[in-house]
Amino acid sequence: MIKKMLLVGCCIALLLLFTMQEAPAKLKEHVIRNPWYIFSWDDDGNIMITDPEQYEILSNIEYVAEYGEIYNALQPAYPKGSASIVFDQSPSMREGSTIEIRSESYAGRLNKPLVHQAKVTKVVGNEVHFAPPLALPIDRNVFVKQEQTRVQDWTQKQVQTSKTDTGWTVTMIGKTPVSVVTTQYHLDQNSPMIGVIVNTSYQKDVKVFREALDLTFKPQVSEVYRKNRIVDTWWLQSAYWLDREGVRFGSGNRCAFLYHTPEVSSLELYTDKKELLINLDHMNDHHYVQQTEDNRVGKVRHPSEYRATQKRTNSFSLVVGYQPKVMPRFMTQPDGYLATHVWTEHADEQSLETNRAIYFGSEKITDVSKAVGGFVKYGIPVTKSVFYSNPYYKPDERSSIAIKQRPDFLSFLDQLHANGNEIVLHTLYPFEFRHYQPTTEEAMSFMQNRFNSVTWIDHGYLKSSFAFNGLDIKTPNYMANMWEKYDTRYFWHYSSEDTGNINTSFDLYQNRRNDAQRTPLYWSHPTVTGPFYTWAALVVPEDTLDQYTGKHLYDLVRNRGVLINHTYLARIPTEKRGGHFIGQDAKGDWVIQPSFDKVLQRMAALRDRGDLYLTTVGNIMDYWLDLSHVQMAYAPNGAVYLKNESGHPIKGLSMAARSKEVYVNGKKPLQREANGDLVFWFDLAPGEYAVIADTPEASLYQADWNRPITLQSKEWEQPQKQLLQLQNFTNLLLSQSRQSLFTWLNDFINQVFFLLLKIVHFFFYCSLCDQSDDLHDLFLSDAMGSIRCLFLNCRVPPQIV
Repeated sequence: MIKKMLLVGCCIALLLLFTMQEAPAKLKEHVIRNPWYIFSWDDDGNIMITDPEQYEILSNIEYVAEYGEIYNALQPAYPKGSASIVFDQSPSMREGSTIEIRSESYAGRLNKPLVHQAKVTKVVGNEVHFAPPLALPIDRNVFVKQEQTRVQDWTQKQVQTSKTDTGWTVTMIGKTPVSVVTTQYHLDQNSPMIGVIVNTSYQKDVKVFREALDLTFKPQVSEVYRKNRIVDTWWLQSAYWLDREGVRFGSGNRCAFLYHTPEVSSLELYTDKKELLINLDHMNDHHYVQQTEDNRVGKVRHPSEYRATQKRTNSFSLVVGYQPKVMPRFMTQPDGYLATHVWTEHADEQSLETNRAIYFGSEKITDVSKAVGGFVKYGIPVTKSVFYSNPYYKPDERSSIAIKQRPDFLSFLDQLHANGNEIVLHTLYPFEFRHYQPTTEEAMSFMQNRFNSVTWIDHGYLKSSFAFNGLDIKTPNYMANMWEKYDTRYFWHYSSEDTGNINTSFDLYQNRRNDAQRTPLYWSHPTVTGPFYTWAALVVPEDTLDQYTGKHLYDLVRNRGVLINHTYLARIPTEKRGGHFIGQDAKGDWVIQPSFDKVLQRMAALRDRGDLYLTTVGNIMDYWLDLSHVQMAYAPNGAVYLKNESGHPIKGLSMAARSKEVYVNGKKPLQREANGDLVFWFDLAPGEYAVIADTPEASLYQADWNRPITLQSKEWEQPQKQLLQLQNFTNLLLSQSRQSLFTWLNDFINQVFFLLLKIVHFFFYCSLCDQSDDLHDLFLSDAMGSIRCLFLNCRVPPQIV
């Protein structure tokens, strides 16, 4: 024990020595500064950002990209020992080249793909022979991903600067073998926010595997804004896929953070390297396979497919040298709930009787107000898909009921819709029929007018599906014009289920393994799927219904998870005694299974406690997309400004912050405490601002909030050589010395006191139990984390070194 405490003491001394000897950074050739940071660069376009005392914050920004070709196999599966594959086109492969044979489709394979590495031995037409042969079978949308171009630096680069009304714009123009990338850094003299706009103009036809900005920081990672809206500050994972959330490096005046980045593809963080990848486009953020025969053979179209002269624009904001007093983060669901669950139903092989059993509790119940069980009794909405027509429908057989053939089924659907359920199409027919334009328009118009339907669920292998030919204007199955005309926006198709598996995690985020899993909740393919969105889902076959335990539901809430499932709730069971959802009572009537009714009862209780948000695909997708159009800005007085640019009112906009007090527009919003966060929510009308701060006064809207500082011309001037900038800055540093020393000493004493409290708590706990030996390593890790935080937050000012 004594040895370990001495080790901690030595580490403190070494860290103190190292910290106090750190020297200011040498700036680049050209410099622009404001009160929060110094932005410098050289003629080669290398960028560095420091705090006003010249301590390095952002070390470098690099551009990386990968392009190539996808070759799709024509067979659904290949057994072990296979040594050749026939592709859909003649591949540009040479003998001896290395290839990866892959399958990334279905049940979570995006994050755990089937991969076989081999070398090409012979190419004959469209057939490729390889060695070694397959060590294991491989199936479902088998393809080869061949990288053809890798970009790690510009072939040519140019830097331009221009004056604006509020500061400067530094423009980096870089050329690659594929594109011209123009990156603009908008530097505002009155704001710590650096606006970054990246315009990519393609010079030839390409398939984009990845394009990214690679940012390297000097301070350690201090806060990770995880994809599930929980903040990590201790025991950080080595890698995070952050979706479009964010991260903070450092603290106080020596920090930089990125948060809420809806105009990029995704963020990836590598904590040990202090590296942040801002993916401008990544093929695995927007999966789409255009199926050809069934869900096992198709054309993998994950990469964006750009033609020469096409362009793409990305943007984000980096905040440097400033830490807001309150750091609000968007929750995934509205009204203060902590987690989200959505039931979705595929319409296969249903009857009116089985529908009444699952929604009303019994087939004998015909009135929604008299439900004795099921979804209606507990007020749980469902995204329920239906067939518009089934010419082969037979009531006495295991057939699929449809709107056109059963007016009483339509009456049942009207009751569900009025009760908050979402009624959507499961394609038009349960079988393959030619979609004539008048019939298609009749169905789409009916669903839009009757149910305001905005969601679509593909069915089987029908050619008019989203995953088959629905987007292909060259086929008679083209549907995209009808979807767009009648405002159908949100789609389930086979690629929806590439991200996860209900057997490995009861959560679309799939956090059970680690946060490095790439798990988007929804996406829109930049070049293939047009204005339509895909939502992720986990299929829940009846034999996996046992995953709906109290513990898994509790974990979903505790981890702030999201689960959108794929079920067959009202499907006629193959066995007379019934299935896991419904069964027959002693009289032979269809009723909901008591065990499943208890699951619904448990979920309703979690909702009534304000923990679990039960909603529909249409509602949650509307909410997510509206949040993506909320702008965030940070005022120098510590307030955070939101502006609703979605064009829609956002009801119950929910946020979380690690703060004791939060005010919105001068008032305390509705709020609750949850695991160290203050969760609060409020309404935000289109075009309106919400000002968030820790005091009522600071949260009042100010028309000139983004122009609060008047600078002398010498403090914001034409970019100059480094020497001139340092001469101008010397007096400012000396004038701040006394205040910096006082602030540092105050923070240092507070942090040391906090560390001593941890030590006292450790010895007190060990005196009460016999587990002190087991706690040594845990305490040592915790203490080292506290020491790291101590010197991260209490950096010795350079004036007193």
